Amino acid sequence: MQRSPRLTAPLPGRLALALLGLGAAGCTGPLSPPQYLAYLADPAHGLTHTREANGIRVTCSYRPPDLLVSQELAVEEASPTPARLDSLRRTYAGKLYCALALSRDSTELEQGVIRDAAALEQTISYLSTGIARDVYLRGLGQPDSVAALAASYARQYGSTGRSTVLLVFAAPRLDARQGFTITYRDTHFGLEPLRFVFTRQALDKLPALRF
Repeated sequence: MQRSPRLTAPLPGRLALALLGLGAAGCTGPLSPPQYLAYLADPAHGLTHTREANGIRVTCSYRPPDLLVSQELAVEEASPTPARLDSLRRTYAGKLYCALALSRDSTELEQGVIRDAAALEQTISYLSTGIARDVYLRGLGQPDSVAALAASYARQYGSTGRSTVLLVFAAPRLDARQGFTITYRDTHFGLEPLRFVFTRQALDKLPALRF
């Protein structure tokens, strides 16, 4: 499974690898990390949504804080104590995390401009930082939305078939389980605004993650 460091420091590229699902999973009780990723990735569970616009496929997936906690514990390669688990959960609390994956013809977007150095640099810069200004979070029933606090992106050089960004939102007063909407108002790829709705029903059914 992919791993990530804490968000108390600037977001390094490898944090963006807390992104990929492994297929559908259906089980009850706490899930193992691979099962948990598979559950999140299954569109039937309502926590991963895909839209297409201007020839680009855009997938938005919810990334619960416990997933990032689990990945940090995997980096440490030690059985977590209750105190360590509580400490990490506090580190990731007050924020909401989503992965945004973009592809054209099943390839990463930067592959389409690989021979144009200027366009390639602009695309990487946008995915690494600029995209955060274009993605907004709004709690369902709430009047206001907030732009992403940060974006983390790591190039995969054609190995995944999509350009995937981990987006972090400051949401200290948002109860994610009540439902929320992610809106992507692209300013780089010529896409129309895209909305991804994560319902209370889908979030309530999310199983616990086994540590």
